[in-house]
Amino acid sequence: MKKHKKIIVFILTMLVASVFSSCERIKSYLPATEDAEQKDAGFIESRENELFAYDVYNDYIAITKYKSKEPNVVIPAEIDEKPVTTIASLAFHKNEIPVRITLPRTLTTIKSSGFYCCTKLEELIVPDTVTYIGDRAFAWCTSLTRIQLPKGLTEIPEYAFNNCISLQKIEVPATVTKIGARSFSWCSAMKRIELPSSVTSIGKKAFMSCDALEYAIIPSSVTEVGEGVFDYCPSLTVVADEGSTMFRYINENSYTGTTEKPPEESIEESEESSEQSAEE
Repeated sequence: MKKHKKIIVFILTMLVASVFSSCERIKSYLPATEDAEQKDAGFIESRENELFAYDVYNDYIAITKYKSKEPNVVIPAEIDEKPVTTIASLAFHKNEIPVRITLPRTLTTIKSSGFYCCTKLEELIVPDTVTYIGDRAFAWCTSLTRIQLPKGLTEIPEYAFNNCISLQKIEVPATVTKIGARSFSWCSAMKRIELPSSVTSIGKKAFMSCDALEYAIIPSSVTEVGEGVFDYCPSLTVVADEGSTMFRYINENSYTGTTEKPPEESIEESEESSEQSAEE
């Protein structure tokens, strides 16, 4: 009976999460300050060209929509003689065209849900000029296999990669201090995550339902841990230093843990990944 109750609770949890994260309902949960209809200070007018819809501000351009049918997207550094600095909220929401997107080095901001449910997107390199990434920025990008995050990023926001079911590997920059709630939940292809020693906080259910996750290497710098961080990760071993906050957490929550760090990715695997990238 207890086993059946656990199964029912799990199914209900999945259904609720699906409702709150679905591509159809995302607009209902955007903060008012980042709603698609809300314009920031300095807004002049909205314009379009053959590739993009965009908002013109006093000293920058914000991309609001991609209009073309070309799957390889190159966002220019400048439009109308102003730098492109911002990907607006919902700019690529439910856009099933882009496979690869090249972002300019003028970019500084990716707002909430900027690439939400961009389901064909496979690869993205975020330039180091980007200092802010909003909640759900890449959530439900179900084809995303590779992303490079900017070196100066300080936070992985809530739901950032939620349900990125094809994401196999990600390197968290050494400047990140906070891993947001559900930021990697349902990343079911990811096998290993290693957090840098800059991280001090991990939000609730951050890695929930990462089915293939084998190792989560957590530094002793982490002093705040939310509930259910590693729930429903059946293959996982958490690596933590003895006496650390995470070491106590895994024991209190009956997660499988060890103090022994697993070997790094083999040379063969690295070469294979490089060859695949070169072929692409």
